[in-house]
Amino acid sequence: MIKKYTTVFFDLDNTLFDFLKSENKAVKNALRKNGLPHDEKTAKLYSEINKYYWEKYERNEIEKQDIFENRFLTLLQRIGKTADVKKLSDDYFGELSKGHDLMPYAKEILDYLKGKGYILCATTNGVSKTQYRRIEESGIGKYFDVVCVSEDAGSQKPEKTYFDYVFSKCEEKNRAKVLVVGDSQSSDVLGALNSMLDICWFNPEKAEPKYSVNYEIKSLKELEKIL
Repeated sequence: MIKKYTTVFFDLDNTLFDFLKSENKAVKNALRKNGLPHDEKTAKLYSEINKYYWEKYERNEIEKQDIFENRFLTLLQRIGKTADVKKLSDDYFGELSKGHDLMPYAKEILDYLKGKGYILCATTNGVSKTQYRRIEESGIGKYFDVVCVSEDAGSQKPEKTYFDYVFSKCEEKNRAKVLVVGDSQSSDVLGALNSMLDICWFNPEKAEPKYSVNYEIKSLKELEKIL
């Protein structure tokens, strides 16, 4: 028998948003604006560097500002180029805030869950200004009862304090009635485990699990079987 939930905590990037697609466009445009190589190879290298720094941040090994200061500096070092790092970073943020490509079935599943009466909370690590703009311009803002960005919370997934912040904003206070849906094992899955929450791991790439999860899906449409 499927457990009865009232509330879903949805991760955004690489769960509802196709972040890698938006990131790819943003970094190419930012690099092009600054007279730097903006081919697929360079964009992929940036993505790997960015992921490395965000994972260090999620493990509390660095501060968030270290991500923004070091990812483009590292990229420039790797490709043997020089540029104004602050301008490059600002251009990237400007481009990324316009990026709101959605994953397959994202709007469909939000429509389905809203129609079923679920409380929907957007839970995301990131920069508030960027995330709020993407939510609004993508047209998915209307589905969420609460939006919680780590910058506003003062902590980030997978920290328990981040999820405590989400509960302070959310109508549902019973953790047994909440399901977390997200793709990242280091933030979403570990964060749910740290906070004693059930987790549905979105794993379209069929990655190897690091932790035990309650549910695993490869398509957002599979949520209809759970909720």
